[in-house]
Amino acid sequence: MNPGLSRFASQLQQSSSQAHRFIKKLRYKETDHLRFILVHDAERNKNNSDTSTDSKYAMTLYKPLRLIEKSVAQIRLNNDKRQSIHVLSQNAKGYAIFMGINQGGLKNSEINDIRAQFIDVDFNKISERFPTQALARQRLKAIQSDPAEQIQAFSITKHASGQFQLLVQRTESRIRKLKKAFIAKHWPLIKDTMIVETYSGFHIYWVIRNGAVSKFVPIQNALVNKFHSDPMITNLARVMRMPGFYHMKNPNRPFLVRVVHWGRKQSFTQNELIRALQLKP
Repeated sequence: MNPGLSRFASQLQQSSSQAHRFIKKLRYKETDHLRFILVHDAERNKNNSDTSTDSKYAMTLYKPLRLIEKSVAQIRLNNDKRQSIHVLSQNAKGYAIFMGINQGGLKNSEINDIRAQFIDVDFNKISERFPTQALARQRLKAIQSDPAEQIQAFSITKHASGQFQLLVQRTESRIRKLKKAFIAKHWPLIKDTMIVETYSGFHIYWVIRNGAVSKFVPIQNALVNKFHSDPMITNLARVMRMPGFYHMKNPNRPFLVRVVHWGRKQSFTQNELIRALQLKP
């Protein structure tokens, strides 16, 4: 294990059973087959790859829940060649661990069981597109002049569409402040949810029972609008970061992804969620 991970050995031990509890919280049965995608964090970030698609920086792994070890330090998953892969070792090499949330398969068309509605709230970056470079620079100047913002890095690049992409990355201290502000603002709406903290923000889950596949995407879009979360997190076969493993975009400063709030025991129905949050799917 690399030096960065060894510094967090005690933290890892404390959350060792989080991955298994997370899976059980999503109502997976012992006989259900789970799918995982391991993606190299640094290379994915460099190439702007999507975790929901395979690439040379990704590997797809499987295992039935009944055979998944309860300690993250012991978990081994199988690839298409039936080889056993030690997941934590891959995590130490820079691979992030993602799991499919809904049940059924690898493609949107194969999903047949909704396990949760969820959002990804990301405070790490500001990403916007503009028709001209001048407008992108104008927006950057406005961000830089905001006394509340703390910027670590920025870039303006020309997108394939012809537009100009502005990417601003915030400092860790700014991210921590935004995390606290988000929880304080939205706590009445998310106190019954399962909340996973990542380096960049939060993954928030409303565990669903008897969910309709046809309602999933409209509710996801409504949640994005409600919480101003990542608009990409709407497809049925979406994979999300697993708690109990490290976020490795910066290998020198690994961040342990962990559940910080388990929420209520009883799952939601989709209609209950719509009423409770006054969503407009």
